[in-house]
Amino acid sequence: MHLSVFFGLVGAALAQSVAEATESPVVGEQSTFVTSRIPTAIPLGATFTRSMPSMPTPSGPPVRYWFSFGDSYTSTNFSVNGVQPSVEKPFGNPLDIWHKEKYNATWIQYITSRFNESITLNYNLARIGASLTYTNENTTSRRSFKGQVNLFTSKYASLPAEKKIWQQNVDTMYSSWFGVNDVKGIFGSGGNSTDPRIDELITSQFSLLDQLYFDVDAKVFLVINLPPLETAPLFAADKTRMEGIVRSWNNNLARQVRQFRDSHPVSSILLIDSYNIIKKLEETPSYGVRNGVWADKLHIKTQVHKVLAKEIAAVLDQSVLEAPTNGTIGGPTTFVDQPTPTMGHGGSATSGTLW
Repeated sequence: MHLSVFFGLVGAALAQSVAEATESPVVGEQSTFVTSRIPTAIPLGATFTRSMPSMPTPSGPPVRYWFSFGDSYTSTNFSVNGVQPSVEKPFGNPLDIWHKEKYNATWIQYITSRFNESITLNYNLARIGASLTYTNENTTSRRSFKGQVNLFTSKYASLPAEKKIWQQNVDTMYSSWFGVNDVKGIFGSGGNSTDPRIDELITSQFSLLDQLYFDVDAKVFLVINLPPLETAPLFAADKTRMEGIVRSWNNNLARQVRQFRDSHPVSSILLIDSYNIIKKLEETPSYGVRNGVWADKLHIKTQVHKVLAKEIAAVLDQSVLEAPTNGTIGGPTTFVDQPTPTMGHGGSATSGTLW
């Protein structure tokens, strides 16, 4: 993904939003990508690649920074005490991050390097087994979003200004993909689609995004919803109940993304509908995804991660972004002409729409 183009778009939009912040809102104005104040059609001039590019030199695009939070769907076993990301090593550590026998590649790896021509340094704070549940025990071990944010604060955000090589606001993106381990716990304890923990957990997620917004001037956010866990082997005994939990989770997440966007106008937030992308792969196997999308009882295959990364890049690759009708990157832009129903995720979601 050509993140320099994406961040450049966000920067221009934010500058306009700041300049117009004191104006009275226009009644009936249609919401568009980034904020409700930007044009409805924006030329991008993106130049994505579909093969491994050579690493750009420092004389090329400006360096962009990406702090990612999540669970095993995102983790690359990055250590904050190891080698730090650089132009030569955009992931920092582990140094053998593409070693197939040691590490299963996730969407993060593909979108940082394989589908990206800009210089993007990824600080991946995600941890295997992480959830949104916050307890004293799992916070210190980074097994919660709160724990990961605490680590980010102590290791990076608390540095004196002269030692912060990463840039704030529009030069830095913050991604959050949680929920798999949370709904596993809800399902295992007998919960269903009306379980109050769903709203409580997602509310806690956006409280932490809000904290990043105010504490470190975070302006660019990317959030991903739940995949179709009802088809995962782990939940085969009661697919219907898990489907209800996933539906409730994703609808709640979409609602809170809308609320976050409306209450944080000088920011950009993208909601990625992984459910629709992965569901379509189940229905129409392609891109080398064969014999299902599941690598084990709960995790998607590496090839599925690759397709997910490619589909996100494909949406941002559009030369012109028209005003979206809803808030998600809605589904595979290269699979079907018509959108695939996604249990009401975002309502009128269509292929390739942005928030």
